[in-house]
Amino acid sequence: MKVTKTIEVFVALALAVFLCLIAAPLAFPQTSPSSQPPTGAVVTLDDKPLFAIEKKALSSSPEKRAQTMKERITTFADDRSISIDSLWTKNIEDSILVGAGDKILIYVSDEDAKVVGKSRQELANEYSQIIREAVRQYREDRSTRSLWLAAIYAVGTTIALIGAIVIWRWKRVTFRINAWLNSERHNRIPSIQFQNFELLSADRITDLCIWLVGLIRSIALLTLLYVYFSFVFSLFPATKHVGATLFSYVDSRLQAAWNAFLAYLPSLLTIVLVAFITYHVLRFLKFIFTAIGKQQLTVPGFYPEWAAPTYKLLTYLIIAMAFAVIFPYIPGSNSASFQGISIFLGVLISIGSSTAVANIVAGIITIYTRAFQIGDRVKIGDIVGDVEAKLLLVTRIRTVNNVLVTLPNSTLLTSNIVNYSALIRDDHAPLILHTTVTLGYDAPWRKIHETLIAAARATTHILDEPSPFVLQTALNDFYVSYELKAYTNHPSKMASIYSELHQNIQDKCNEVGIEICSPHYSALRDGNHNTIPETYLPEGYQAPGFKIDNRSD
Repeated sequence: MKVTKTIEVFVALALAVFLCLIAAPLAFPQTSPSSQPPTGAVVTLDDKPLFAIEKKALSSSPEKRAQTMKERITTFADDRSISIDSLWTKNIEDSILVGAGDKILIYVSDEDAKVVGKSRQELANEYSQIIREAVRQYREDRSTRSLWLAAIYAVGTTIALIGAIVIWRWKRVTFRINAWLNSERHNRIPSIQFQNFELLSADRITDLCIWLVGLIRSIALLTLLYVYFSFVFSLFPATKHVGATLFSYVDSRLQAAWNAFLAYLPSLLTIVLVAFITYHVLRFLKFIFTAIGKQQLTVPGFYPEWAAPTYKLLTYLIIAMAFAVIFPYIPGSNSASFQGISIFLGVLISIGSSTAVANIVAGIITIYTRAFQIGDRVKIGDIVGDVEAKLLLVTRIRTVNNVLVTLPNSTLLTSNIVNYSALIRDDHAPLILHTTVTLGYDAPWRKIHETLIAAARATTHILDEPSPFVLQTALNDFYVSYELKAYTNHPSKMASIYSELHQNIQDKCNEVGIEICSPHYSALRDGNHNTIPETYLPEGYQAPGFKIDNRSD
């Protein structure tokens, strides 16, 4: 079955190729490569040049002489009653007449012979022979046999064209290509991305490919029809000039394109050479910076995390330099319109990209200042979260509430950046978490220190070494400020660590009978219930009564 389908497609393509092959030699005029186009007023027969007239005779200009000769030769060619062998030449004074039967076709003067460097008789014999061959061909083209042969060629070409189109449509080649493209929409057809920005999705690329397939199909069909009609018109004498015109139009355009391509080859080779050198330079730089990023190669003062952004910057710079070298070799780059459009676009970009350039410069600065890396827990202004992406224009941060915040890079230069992860990553120094508790003077400070440290040790992700410690940061009017400091290696879990630490502080203080309440309330709560939960109070506890101090004079 597959073999049969292959044969059918092959037959369709063979028919189309056959159409093009038989069209070319029959439609184009067959001339000698060394023949030169005649100059002066050209005498033609059936739109084919015969010879040229460059001198006037009496009051007739060369153009008028050529037109008269053309009309007489055409009349002779159409009159089949006059045999070709009846051509004759006759000397009269300073000219030679060339005629057929009783008709005079042309006359050759001494001036005509001097122009071509021949004798009058030689030129007349040459013109006579040219007319003889041209009329023979003219009559042969219009003979019954030639017309039937032309009709057979036209019918055969038409059958070949219809067969190619029918088989192509029957095999539904375009439909199968489109079906394959749709099936590979998200498999072999990837999306085009610039960093995290999607320039073209896989769906759009697939739709574009399907549109291109349809465009190619339409162009192929129109080309085939163009060749077909040009060939068919060229077969018949009445429409031969139409076919020749159609073929000559395409031939001239193809010849001009080919000549332009040959002239452009040195510039194209220069572009290819520059692209080749640029490609291999970028590959070498990628090898070097990949090794630096993997710490397989060490450069003093150059950090591994600088490798990837530095490679990207060098890539942009090298490509820009390569484009600057290639630009003069691009076709049309020296034209005034091309230069005007380039200047206009440059002005638009320079005016509208000031903010973008500021963001790009700020992004580069933050990279080389090592302010943060992807995955670090940072605080920028009032935003606390983990760095999700460092892009050319913006930085994205995922907050502790799972909200994605996008910050322009230019704002980073004017903001305080607090990095909770840098010292852990670079120096393996743990992060110190701290919280403040205010307690009254009635609680012993040594007991408070022990309780707070015990609460810290009971908290998940708090390190035992270095050991937590407590600082008394202030002796206020009604209470003392105790600041508990503890070490952790998990800055990304700060919120849960703080929450658990505060829970443990409450539990540990309640266990040892330390009240965490407002010192002002504690001082004035005479007769009120203790604030410690009942589960921690001794059995049978009762709120104390009011204290009355009886003083005598």
